[in-house]
Amino acid sequence: MSKTKKILLILLSIFSIIVAGVMILVFSFTQSMKADPAEEKKVRDQAERYLGKTFDGGTEIYDVLYDNMGNRGYFEYAAKVKHEKYDTQFLVFFNDETGEMEDTFISDKWQDDAEKEIRPYVEKELGDVLISKEMGDIAESDEWKEIQEKLGDRNQLLLVFDEAIGKELKIDPNKPASYKDYDVSPTIRITLSRKKQDADEDRFTEIINALIKDGVLKHGTMIVEYISTNGVPLEDDEWRKSF
Repeated sequence: MSKTKKILLILLSIFSIIVAGVMILVFSFTQSMKADPAEEKKVRDQAERYLGKTFDGGTEIYDVLYDNMGNRGYFEYAAKVKHEKYDTQFLVFFNDETGEMEDTFISDKWQDDAEKEIRPYVEKELGDVLISKEMGDIAESDEWKEIQEKLGDRNQLLLVFDEAIGKELKIDPNKPASYKDYDVSPTIRITLSRKKQDADEDRFTEIINALIKDGVLKHGTMIVEYISTNGVPLEDDEWRKSF
């Protein structure tokens, strides 16, 4: 066998090993992204027992969340639950850090309640600028409702309480008090699919002042980000203000 053929065979062998290694890594990654049916059943069973002990009834497990990217850190699987009376969707999971079963019912219910109260204030100040300039003045058209639905994933209002707030404040989930009864400080995140405008800071400040004046929210942090219609950030910094 010539020297050239030997070199080619060696290179081919090395290439084959690399390809095989890549395929193994891809396969392993793909498998790790798939939920384990046994773990899903386990968290369902745990959640069923927890709900039976913690809630007076009216809850239903409708799915399981698999945190395959490790975003939460303190659980891998969680049962998705719906509270029939309040129509609140929340999570039940075993917290690896505390070693206990926990839920996000209070934080999710408060989020729903607060968003309903805050949204009119946001729409009052930003309702006329919640669309990108390229779309023009179409807010009065018959198709506006449909357009708003399509823009829903880009122009967002999201309010977040700490997930463990119910446990920290020792609130009975069967007697969920209002978030207004506590000195809480949620995060309000507004996402606009357009560029920053000169009047924006005044608009955001007016929203905050109105929320405080009307007793809707005592404290919080408002964050506003600007993105393009395909989700690319349009500004280097977010607008942020704590109150």
